[in-house]
Amino acid sequence: MEDQSFDILEKKINKILSLIEHLRKENTELKDENQKLQNNCEEKEEKILSLKEELEHHRHMKNEIEVCKEKEDRIRLKVETLLSKLKEFENIT
Repeated sequence: MEDQSFDILEKKINKILSLIEHLRKENTELKDENQKLQNNCEEKEEKILSLKEELEHHRHMKNEIEVCKEKEDRIRLKVETLLSKLKEFENIT
């Protein structure tokens, strides 16, 4: 009877050891996968930051272009007004 009890105990211990080994392997794989995902996440965060900076730069450039267009429109209007006055003056003389 004692031999049978030891055999059962030995089988249970071997099963537990096998399970522990399996769990350690799985844990290592999960740690590796986690590290890959963290690295990937960091790369994505850097890309997002870069894109945000680029977007801000484009917004700034757009604003500058709008200001330049407004100045161009004011200058065009002044030139047209001056040309009109010159034509009037030519017609008077």
